[in-house]
Amino acid sequence: MHFFCNRVFFWLITFVSLNAIGQDLLFQSYDCRDEIEIMAQLEKEKILKELAVLDSIERIQKEEEERLLAEFLKPYRVDTLSLWKDWSFVENYSFGKNRGGIPMITELNALHPYFRDKVYLLIQKCKAKGIDLAVVESYRTRAKQSEYKSMGKKYTRSGAGKSKHQYGLAIDVVPIVNGEAQWHNKYLWKRIGVIGEQLGLRWGGRWRSLYDPGHFEWTGGLSSQDLAVGKLPIIPKVKSYPCINYDLQLLSIYWENWEAEQASYAKTSQVK
Repeated sequence: MHFFCNRVFFWLITFVSLNAIGQDLLFQSYDCRDEIEIMAQLEKEKILKELAVLDSIERIQKEEEERLLAEFLKPYRVDTLSLWKDWSFVENYSFGKNRGGIPMITELNALHPYFRDKVYLLIQKCKAKGIDLAVVESYRTRAKQSEYKSMGKKYTRSGAGKSKHQYGLAIDVVPIVNGEAQWHNKYLWKRIGVIGEQLGLRWGGRWRSLYDPGHFEWTGGLSSQDLAVGKLPIIPKVKSYPCINYDLQLLSIYWENWEAEQASYAKTSQVK
């Protein structure tokens, strides 16, 4: 009898245990999605996480760039609104031609750094060959461009914002002999033009329409339309210009000041 009771108790315990295990398996949660769908969702979540990390890194880099720019501009902060006033400029008829009432900026530092250095080499190489070049106009404001446009097609066919001058990527020069500007000396122009082209500059003396031998430009292959939408030329020797982004941002500050100044000048002149 004692043995029988023990057997009954054993089977009862076993039945209860198996039943509990069965119920546990029966009600255990599981993912009924197709394996491919699950993997796709996991991959999507992984990509989203990676993008979030990249966004975070980009934000941190941007903040660091802004901090570095602030540090770079710190020494200039007091003078930011006045440094542009030190740029050289000339008045109308300074080179024997009517070029409008708004003064012409002749400052080489008003140009894009890479192009500025090319122009400097042009002037130096011409000087070495006995040719004295004068800068007639470097950076040109939209107000000045509009003035040229109003003066007729013999001056320009481009409206405000459509000239390379507005992006610091063009310059007008003229050879000086015995203190006089030589606008019509084709022999001199050809010598100057060849030197400029050897430096990788585009020369207006090659243009059939609106022949402009005093004009040189460099845009890295970009058009005026490209420049107008904010595209910047790629610098061939970028390592030589480690602070190019800061230089261009600082330049833009000065350009804006000149824009405001000459726009005000043009408005005042019209009232008179």
